[in-house]
Amino acid sequence: MIKAFLESLEDPNRPLLGPNYWLLNKIGLLLPENWMQRLCKVVIHEIATYFVLSQYMELYVIRSDLDLVLTNLKISMLSTICVIKANTFVFWQSNWHQVINYVTDADKFERENQDAAKGNIIHSYTKYCRRVTYFYWVLVFTTFITTTTTPLIRYYSSAKFREDFHNGTEPFPHIFSSWMPFDKEHSPGCWITVLWHIGICAYGATIVAAYDSSAIVILVYFGGKLDLLRIRCREMLGKCGLGISDKEANLAVRQLHEIHVLILKYSRLFNSVLSPVMFFYVVMCSLMICASAYQLTSSTNTTQKLFLAEYLIFAIAQLFMFCWHSNDVIYKSQEVMLGPYESDWWAADLQQRNSILLLQGQMQIVHIYTAGPFTNLTLSTFVAILKGAYSYYTLLRK
Repeated sequence: MIKAFLESLEDPNRPLLGPNYWLLNKIGLLLPENWMQRLCKVVIHEIATYFVLSQYMELYVIRSDLDLVLTNLKISMLSTICVIKANTFVFWQSNWHQVINYVTDADKFERENQDAAKGNIIHSYTKYCRRVTYFYWVLVFTTFITTTTTPLIRYYSSAKFREDFHNGTEPFPHIFSSWMPFDKEHSPGCWITVLWHIGICAYGATIVAAYDSSAIVILVYFGGKLDLLRIRCREMLGKCGLGISDKEANLAVRQLHEIHVLILKYSRLFNSVLSPVMFFYVVMCSLMICASAYQLTSSTNTTQKLFLAEYLIFAIAQLFMFCWHSNDVIYKSQEVMLGPYESDWWAADLQQRNSILLLQGQMQIVHIYTAGPFTNLTLSTFVAILKGAYSYYTLLRK
């Protein structure tokens, strides 16, 4: 059944982004053409934004309890990133459409003009994208289940908590800590709040799964496109030193130049919509990891430790996947300039060699993905964030 469902997500018009495009449509990040449906999707996104504001209102109310503050803070920061992703995607809808359409069209072009070497790369990055997408969806779904069932498991795993709850000394165990305009500690307000929190958690999990998996697949595609470009450069002057005519060489160089320019154009456009989100993510992720680590080491409940560990793994995995794939694209953009040197340039005449030099100069341009104006999205940044989170953690422990 699962296999049939996954196969139904495949789209022949979008051979690479099929499942990702489906989820982006379902959750409303890609707004529909109908104005009424579009308005409904926007309202849903803004309702989620209101929920985040209610979390910060509750944070002020519980400011005297450090454990509650840390629990609320790490959830609030994750919720903040979630609504930032949703609102920026809607606000920069046109730019996202351009990037997605470019990836789709460029991928279809490569599939229609492939040989054995290019086919291996296309098959490899397509298979990898599916694995990353489904792994990410499973990771997000696991976090959703963990988050929504934490109060229930806490209730059944601790006899003392059950006794204190029935005595009235423990409050109702809610999923999130957020302000509500009614009494959320007693029925029916407590159950309305539970349903509200489950709905918001499902929305947030789907937004994260749709946004992050799509962004990572696009990063993987840019890396694959650069690999394909390197192969095209290697083959631009023919094979076995037989050489080609000046007209054929000019056409090949012009095509490679246009491909590289388009990669840079849409890579930069993609970075322009991703970079502001990653800036907030990098800042808040440090605090999230720190808060989770502090609670993990100070908690005495085994069940709570397991849930905190899962939450900590999720936060680190999110950041790592962005930094890893961004770093991979940067590395491949540096390596693509070797393509012209791997061609049969030694068999070319002077005019063709001059064209190759111009192309090689063009390919020295390396575009680096950023997290705002302050840092690059690389593995060294990932390590620096973990170090910073550990520093905050040691400060809290003292």
